[in-house]
Amino acid sequence: MRQVRRRFLVEWVLMFLLLPSAIVWLDGKPGLTDANAALYDRLLRNDPPIPSDDILIIGIDKRTIDALGPWPFPRSVHARLLERLAAHEPRAVLLDVFFDGSAADPAQDEQLAAAMSRLPVYLPLNYTAPAPGQVGHPVFSPPLPVLAKQAAGIGHANATPDPDGMVRGIWRFEGDRNGIWPYVGLAIAEGKPSAVPKIGSSGEDRAWVKQGRFGVAFAGPAGTYPTIPYLDALRGDTADGMLRGKLILIGALANSGLNDTMPVAGIGPYAELPGVEIHANAADALRHNRIIEVPTDWRRVLWISVPIWVVLVLFLRSAGHAVTITFTVALACIAIDYASLAYGHFALPLASPLSGICLAYLLWSWRRLDALLVFFRQRADALNAVPAGAFEPPMPPGPPALDSVERRTHALDRAITRLTRLQSLLTEGVWQLPVPVLICRPDGVINQSNAAAQALLAPGTPGSEASPSGQSDPLWGVNLPHTLAEMEKVELPGWPSEAVDDLWAAALTSEFTTRQGHVFRLRAASLGNSAEASTTGWIVVLPDVTAERKAQREREQWFGFLSHDLRGPQVTILNLLALHAENAPGMDIERLTNGVESEARRTIALTENFMDMVEAESGVYRFAEIFAGSVVLDAVDAAWATAQARGVLLAPRLGGSDCMISADMSLLTRALVNLLNNAIRCSEKGSTIYLCLEADGESQVLISIRDEGIGMNENQSPR
Repeated sequence: MRQVRRRFLVEWVLMFLLLPSAIVWLDGKPGLTDANAALYDRLLRNDPPIPSDDILIIGIDKRTIDALGPWPFPRSVHARLLERLAAHEPRAVLLDVFFDGSAADPAQDEQLAAAMSRLPVYLPLNYTAPAPGQVGHPVFSPPLPVLAKQAAGIGHANATPDPDGMVRGIWRFEGDRNGIWPYVGLAIAEGKPSAVPKIGSSGEDRAWVKQGRFGVAFAGPAGTYPTIPYLDALRGDTADGMLRGKLILIGALANSGLNDTMPVAGIGPYAELPGVEIHANAADALRHNRIIEVPTDWRRVLWISVPIWVVLVLFLRSAGHAVTITFTVALACIAIDYASLAYGHFALPLASPLSGICLAYLLWSWRRLDALLVFFRQRADALNAVPAGAFEPPMPPGPPALDSVERRTHALDRAITRLTRLQSLLTEGVWQLPVPVLICRPDGVINQSNAAAQALLAPGTPGSEASPSGQSDPLWGVNLPHTLAEMEKVELPGWPSEAVDDLWAAALTSEFTTRQGHVFRLRAASLGNSAEASTTGWIVVLPDVTAERKAQREREQWFGFLSHDLRGPQVTILNLLALHAENAPGMDIERLTNGVESEARRTIALTENFMDMVEAESGVYRFAEIFAGSVVLDAVDAAWATAQARGVLLAPRLGGSDCMISADMSLLTRALVNLLNNAIRCSEKGSTIYLCLEADGESQVLISIRDEGIGMNENQSPR
């Protein structure tokens, strides 16, 4: 058991150290990344932000393109739009159009620059990715210098999608090692050019750099922010209240046909927004501090690791509630993740800690089950190795095991079957013992009894004569010392009780008699009293000494008979001899001879009676088929002389003398003669004694003797 526990603790420590590290490593892999993103999107749908009313989109739609001509529009058109907007004094304008190349007419660039000088205009960088199959890095192309000079701010407008193709956030800074550009929305939100972080140079290395990603909770599908057509704004068909003091974003809409849309997450199963609306959501989040931070440092590692550590520690402290602990910690992670996203705008990965919790439960259950199987195998082997001696039950052959688990289950099943059969054999053996046996608790309360004990202490109780299987024990719960205290008892001095508990000391030196007249003694031995276990109970044996006590009483009666009845004739003979020796008057030789003869015959008769009684009570009879009438006539013949001497008439009445009976003829005749002699002795001279024989077919014979004596009174009858 100690080896199993030590191995289990070592495996727990390995899980505690390695499992969080494995989940953190898997956190950036495709499986967990997709799961984290899906849960993040689902949580965002529960509480979408409310769009600000100070943001306006001027959209380049299909009607505008149809009216103004094909895209791109002449830069003079953009200049006229900016001039109209300047009259309404907007807060800022994001012109989401790339101007990295010169116009066909350089005057139009000058016209656009002049219009930009009248209001704060922010320009995006043109993001150019390498063509498929070409080796290289993306590049940012800045606007023309004449336009860049008049811009209030320049930044990248690159909404980089995640690996699943969905846009969930934007990088604050992006570029190569020769130039890092801030996101254009940062400059709009701060009202000034953003400070660009410094990065180290590595020679010819021009790897693309991205820093400071933030998440955006999109307010809704396309059209959520107020939008007016580019054509209406250009013509001046827009009220001053819609433009004054607003942050205006100018860009292509979804129906423009310019393919400036991207799928975004958090607003539906699959929704697309044009780039201008993506920037409207991002600028709104930056201005009102609603951006979602996505930690990638130690905080993310700690968030993934702590729930796994918590469940592993709780598993170790309360292994029986592993399922409850798993669900509780998982629900706590979901609640904390939702609260941090909804109220703290902090996006923690949810699938990673949940996966770690589930994996911790699976690993814990697996290793715990394996340790349990090892323990079961060891205990089953130990149980199967216990010798049973004569109680070893036969085990049926089983099919060969296919693997180690099946072998362990077979060993455990064999041990259980073996113990069950051993218990059944022992229980049945104790039940069938002819000696009363009780199993008691340390306080003397009976837990189990066998049939002999129930017949002795609870005769006539339902269930006391039944098999132990499925039957209630009528002695269960009975306090044996209290029961013994209520019985008649006799002290037996001299029994050593020093090695016995005080509970049984008085009982061991006594002999008890039940209400039914059964006499028994008590012997007790402790159970489980060893160096490693305290006394767990007592086994009590109640040897029945009723037969011994009955034999003792009969022996005493016979001793009294011998000392009284046989002693009388001998004393008479001695007295006659003494009188003859003293020459007493009238004591001649004839009288002496007659007296000695009479007393000798009396002694012989008493001896024959004694032998007949001993033979009758020995239980050894010589049965034979005889005529019932012959037994009655033999008894009459044997008692006739005595009856004649007392003047009593014997009158036999044989109603069924020809019927046959199975009996010991000598003993039955002697019993009838004894009854006749008693009747003759107690009858007056001239009276009649009737000896009757009646037969009821072949099933019953009745022999009865009736005299005319004085009979017995109530005091004489019990004796």
